[in-house]
Amino acid sequence: MQKINALILTGVAVMMPTTASAVTLGNTLNTISGIINGIIPIILALAVLYFFWGLASYILKSDDSEAKGKAINQMFMGIIAIFVMVSIWGIIRILQETFEVTGSAPIVPKEIRR
Repeated sequence: MQKINALILTGVAVMMPTTASAVTLGNTLNTISGIINGIIPIILALAVLYFFWGLASYILKSDDSEAKGKAINQMFMGIIAIFVMVSIWGIIRILQETFEVTGSAPIVPKEIRR
């Protein structure tokens, strides 16, 4: 419990300067957009690695049916994670277009956008 409290306190201390200087909603959205822009590619890369780890396990342990089942489940969960992350990009982009948030950096990279 003390570790959780310390983690929360650290998170609040880190976010305090950014929220204190966030005078407008646009500044707050820019800050959040910057954080999300850094996190999403990392999580997406981890999901792809998780999928390929399951694929490698499936190929290397092809003689064990229980290990194959676990590997198939791992590949399935990797695909689900990739789908969720790409869906989040789409949902955030729709919200940015709906609320006309033009001052913030776009969440979706330029290569993917139209």
